[in-house]
Amino acid sequence: MTTRNFRVNNGLECGDIVISASANTITGGTTSAPSADGQFANKKYVDDSVSGLSATTLTVGNTSLVLSDTGSNGTVTVTCDGNVEATITDTIATFNGNMRVVGDLTVDGNNTIINTSTLSVEDNIIEVNRNISANSGMPTVSGLKINRGDASTATENDLYWCWDESFADDGTTTHGNAGGAFTAFRSQNDDVDALVDIRANVIHATSTSAQYADVAERFEADAPMAEGAVVTVGGDAEITEVTTDLSENVFGVISKQPAYAMNAGAGNNDSHPFVAMTGRSPVRVTGEVTKGQRLVSSSIKGTARAVATGESISPFHVIGRALESKTDDGIGLVNCAVRTNN
Repeated sequence: MTTRNFRVNNGLECGDIVISASANTITGGTTSAPSADGQFANKKYVDDSVSGLSATTLTVGNTSLVLSDTGSNGTVTVTCDGNVEATITDTIATFNGNMRVVGDLTVDGNNTIINTSTLSVEDNIIEVNRNISANSGMPTVSGLKINRGDASTATENDLYWCWDESFADDGTTTHGNAGGAFTAFRSQNDDVDALVDIRANVIHATSTSAQYADVAERFEADAPMAEGAVVTVGGDAEITEVTTDLSENVFGVISKQPAYAMNAGAGNNDSHPFVAMTGRSPVRVTGEVTKGQRLVSSSIKGTARAVATGESISPFHVIGRALESKTDDGIGLVNCAVRTNN
């Protein structure tokens, strides 16, 4: 077979297909979608197919991506299933609904604010001061802040549980030799303005000092007793206030703030007061006493008195020794070194 080129000057018709040489058109094609390679799509089919496209909007069903910009306030809006899921502008990106980041997330800026009712963290370690490479760069306090109003009154100061780099320990292993200490405090300005209490069930620690100085244990009392009252074993419960002068059965004195409190879970200060048996503790004393004098029980309920000069006593009579003088004849508290011989 010999192949030859041919020229059509006016047109060519084949079935419904018309090729116009003068108009440079092909007409008569189907308006349905092409179904195989080599088939062409006519203008109507293409127009119908791209009629849903826009230079600023891409839509599939009720899901869309919309771009808008007047020159200074560009916005990208993402809608899924009819709900706006994300809005992005030049200054802020807002995501609605749940969001999951697969991989690492790095936030560069000054503040990360989480406005949720509950924060749940899977990690077992939370690191702060991650860019500190030397002790010289440590801030004074580092830790957790609890916002409580930031007012000037003690009950509205913000609360902190922090490492206080300014706390000066004695540089020995007794204090950890770490150059600071964990500290609970309240403040308006992140400085350690005032320490606050910590409540716990049992604290396991090494004690290096105590604000109070007696060793005491709770015992059941037959009646509420005042601080410093001298007691003996007896009465309707375990202890009762002594009423005998120069008693050999003195058991101890009532302590309100012992340095070491034994049997602390038994009752309260009314039903089971602490009885100091050794250490520094206030004692109810009647009459005058000179610093250094020994104290024994008096006939006045729950009180001690000073041993008179030349008075014969035994170690079982002695409650302790006065650490300060008292010059009046009434009843008052005198700091004493308590040493009972039970």
